[in-house]
Amino acid sequence: MNIFGKTDRRILSILIPVILENALLTLSGMILTGYIGRLTVTEISAYGLGRRVYGIYYSLFKGLAVGTMVNAAKAVGTGDEERCARIQQESYLMDLPIAVLIAVLITLGAPLILSVMTSDAVLIEQGARVLRFTAPLYPLLAVIHLNTAAFQAHGNTRTPMVIAAIGNLVTITAGYVLIFGLGPLKGLGIMGAVLGQNLSFIVMAGIGLFLLYGKHGLFVHTKMNLFHLPDIKDAKEIFSTGIPVSLEDTFWQAATVVISAVILSYGQEYYAAYQLGLEGEGFCNMMSAGFMTAAMSLSAQAIGRRDAQEYEECYRRLCLFCMMISCITMTFLLFCSKPVLHLMTDKPQLVSIASVYMYAMIFSQIPQHMKQIQVGYLRSAGHTGTTMTINLIGLWAVRVPLVLLFARVMHLDILFIWIAFDIDMWVRLLLSWYKLRSLHVHSYIEQLQGKEA
Repeated sequence: MNIFGKTDRRILSILIPVILENALLTLSGMILTGYIGRLTVTEISAYGLGRRVYGIYYSLFKGLAVGTMVNAAKAVGTGDEERCARIQQESYLMDLPIAVLIAVLITLGAPLILSVMTSDAVLIEQGARVLRFTAPLYPLLAVIHLNTAAFQAHGNTRTPMVIAAIGNLVTITAGYVLIFGLGPLKGLGIMGAVLGQNLSFIVMAGIGLFLLYGKHGLFVHTKMNLFHLPDIKDAKEIFSTGIPVSLEDTFWQAATVVISAVILSYGQEYYAAYQLGLEGEGFCNMMSAGFMTAAMSLSAQAIGRRDAQEYEECYRRLCLFCMMISCITMTFLLFCSKPVLHLMTDKPQLVSIASVYMYAMIFSQIPQHMKQIQVGYLRSAGHTGTTMTINLIGLWAVRVPLVLLFARVMHLDILFIWIAFDIDMWVRLLLSWYKLRSLHVHSYIEQLQGKEA
């Protein structure tokens, strides 16, 4: 007897590959962190600073890809594959020039950018080296995100999972050899991790493009026209959805820059431990990441088909799965925090600090996961500005002020920094829940049908 209905199977067909994709990404990140965790505290911190800048860039173009995915999914819902392919091509033409320009600015201004987070000359020098070797290849991230958006718009999350698996395998194997050396090949330390990551960018972008435009690819019958200017209407729809998401995610990363500076004021070992804690918590993040993708993809397709029953049923079932996942991640943080951290570093003082962070994040699991579904539905219904505002309030009116108050004014233990993170997540969940109902998002399709009538 099949315990899952049709809606559940559709949700799981999207959710499971995304979870597995993020699991592979998290696993490779943890393994790479385990390699780096054997290096000096300064190298760990320098790599962490470089990752903060990487995170801002990553979030910016992931957000723009969301605009592509939502609008392409609506085209898929109506059966208009030609428009879907056109949206994809236009997204490449619009995003890549921006991606190249920002990468150049990061490469040239690396020391200045890092000086915002620390005044330690050694850290700035090491972090700048990391950025100068990685930033020139950052535009490939934009390509990777857009490739993923094309598959997800069709409800295909399995292909991005396979691509991620290959890329992560490259990161792990090349990273080990390049960091520690092998035989006559001398290890490059922190720069080996950087080069391994660069190689994975090249592989993932290349495979994705081949599977979209190569022989038997998704858009095999669509010819790339690099001289075709994007349609104004398409560009407006893509950017009206994508830019608020990009700003939302970018402001999130910008807040982490401020918070990183505060954590560094406690000492380099605290910041290094924080980086380990983030990677350890990655198991929880990977479990929740699929909910936003599933919520946006399924709701956008239901909107395209004007199927109100499917739209509402997907929301209810997603919430049920979300609560089940939250129980799993809370259990993981409670019982597995220290064992996981010991795998990533041989420094007991870092394990001690990072484990407190992971225990504190137990209280963030329910709001972190549930918010993903609510945000997915708000975005597909066109309320991307609303989700951006909610996140800005959570970050800049709750998290950052509380962090500064606890650390700089009250001089409290670093545990209170983690408590500020928990408070932020609950505030954002409550705001998302309120807007979902006040904007009548659950009846969005009925509203559309009423307007069309």
